[in-house]
Amino acid sequence: MKTAILALICLQLADSAAVFDRNYTKPYVLKKTWVQNFIKFQYIFEGNQQKPKIVPLGCSPTNVDSDDYLKPGETSIEHDFLFSCEEGEDGVLNYEATACIDAYGQVMHPGEKRSLSNGTVVLHCNIYGGALKKVVERAAGCYFNETIYSEDEKWVEPQVNPVDSSIDGRLMQCFRPHYSYYESHVVGCVIGKLGVLIGEFGQLLDGSYVKCVEAELGHVSLKQVSVDELQCNMDDKTFAHASQWTDEKKGANMKCNFGHIVKESCVIGNETLPIGQEVPVSRGCIFLCHPQTNVYICDNYLPEFQVVDTESEDLGPIEGNQVVVEQPDKKKSLKTVFKF
Repeated sequence: MKTAILALICLQLADSAAVFDRNYTKPYVLKKTWVQNFIKFQYIFEGNQQKPKIVPLGCSPTNVDSDDYLKPGETSIEHDFLFSCEEGEDGVLNYEATACIDAYGQVMHPGEKRSLSNGTVVLHCNIYGGALKKVVERAAGCYFNETIYSEDEKWVEPQVNPVDSSIDGRLMQCFRPHYSYYESHVVGCVIGKLGVLIGEFGQLLDGSYVKCVEAELGHVSLKQVSVDELQCNMDDKTFAHASQWTDEKKGANMKCNFGHIVKESCVIGNETLPIGQEVPVSRGCIFLCHPQTNVYICDNYLPEFQVVDTESEDLGPIEGNQVVVEQPDKKKSLKTVFKF
């Protein structure tokens, strides 16, 4: 009977030592355990000489000694994060969050993001201030087909009507009316690498002209048009598409481009100035060739100017203006600005 009891005690000690001795190299005498900062420790007496030693056993997700713990290499999901119990080369255990868990229970690694609530909310998983965090923010842009586009950004979506072969895709753009919510709208037609806005004209590779029209909300197509529909009208005159002319009254070289009048350059006397160039002119003024209107910048009061009731009256270039060859020593300040 005594022999059986002794054998049973030895068997229990052998089983207990196998649980906590991960390397199975030395016999341990098991003693008290405790948890500190989510790491579970055990105080033991090692070998025949009963040398005291503290060894880490694993990681405690609850930080409670009596609860289950993780062995090195194991993971657990706590508070929407994936925690790992890792052992370093020096034998020190670390218990830390290594990934995030999204609303669907899927793992999000650092640097990943998820779109929620139809794209109006974005969930980020990243390291902030040395710690892994989940950050939820409102999407700054339009959410369309699992992608977020910023304000004013354009992109191409496939054609929704398979019967209509006139276009390859729809040109989309993100808007934010009244600085409130974001909206995505169809703004044009796409065929090959050509994009044409709704109501505008384009020319195909075969030389034919087309117009992008919106048949119904969200559906666009290209309509064949004649070159006569691309004419421009100005001052009761009609100009053919791609034609060029000089407007003496406005002091500008003009061009008709797909139904729109484009100012190509400015003219002062015999001088032709490109758009954006500034030159000194007579009467101590600076002339700026602006793409929409001529701008004269003057320091001195010009007695020939008077305030008029109609702001839209076109006065044209100042009579007798000439480009000054020598650049003034002092650049004129923007004290008085006249637009014509």
